[in-house]
Amino acid sequence: MAMEDPVRLLRRLRLGREEYCQRLLTMLILGGPYPPWNTSNAPSDRGARFLRELDTLSFGMTAWDALPLFVDEFDLPARRYEEQGGAPDYAVLWPERLWMIELKTETASHRREQLPGYLTLAGHHHPTRRIDLTYLTPPMPHAPPITGERARFHHLTWAQVVPLITDVWGDGDDAEQRAVDLLLAALDSIGTDWNSWRTAQLAHDLPDLADPQTETAIADTQPPADPFREAMALAEATARDCRQRALDHAATSLEELQRLRLSLREAIRTLSDLSPIRHVQPWIWNATTSGGTALTTSGAETGYELRLSRYGKPVC
Repeated sequence: MAMEDPVRLLRRLRLGREEYCQRLLTMLILGGPYPPWNTSNAPSDRGARFLRELDTLSFGMTAWDALPLFVDEFDLPARRYEEQGGAPDYAVLWPERLWMIELKTETASHRREQLPGYLTLAGHHHPTRRIDLTYLTPPMPHAPPITGERARFHHLTWAQVVPLITDVWGDGDDAEQRAVDLLLAALDSIGTDWNSWRTAQLAHDLPDLADPQTETAIADTQPPADPFREAMALAEATARDCRQRALDHAATSLEELQRLRLSLREAIRTLSDLSPIRHVQPWIWNATTSGGTALTTSGAETGYELRLSRYGKPVC
């Protein structure tokens, strides 16, 4: 299957700059469409070359014994209900090694607890693997996470990696060239207003898209839904009739769903003991491990969705 056109992707989903750049780079690494979250895929020849050279920049690794598997939105589940869990943007997996890669384009999205949390959860879920973590960002100050014998950390900037992207895919086919052009343009826009850049890009490319006026008008004029309010309404309905429900929300990342689950759980936990909603538990359905099929369009695409189920025991 072919990778999705970058402008169609920009029009179809309300992605931020980070998520947009992540998806374009993922499609380049795989040489195909964006995959469901947390699925293991073999990188293309160019993708493997890019990852190997990125590994060299990060940790001086110049050769691999075997081709690894590549995962976009790598699921590090919460160990307890009251914990959020984590989802590094990328994971590169060998039997003996887990290499996580976190991408940032916005300095404001850096969270002090994020990287240490990844290392803690990775050590818990992958106790036999050596763990590495690359942080790819614009220039910005940050405190590196604490590492030990099993974990290494390296910080790179996009200025160091952009030449690698152009070198690996500089002579790619038309689809790869278009993805690279839009990826580099988005990276070059770092520090500017993303919504303005997105609007200008869509306006520039409208003649190349089939029947774009109506779709773009709908996408850009309708106010974004509030997923928390919608999920609480579903929880109220489930409390009344005990039917399991799923939120059809086009989350831009697995961590967004994890944060939403935790905020819903905390809100439900603080309700009166007499409220029937106290018995509704928000949880994240995973196509790989939960069984059954997706109940929503977004769940079918990503392989994850937020669900609400009623239990006899109240949320506590």
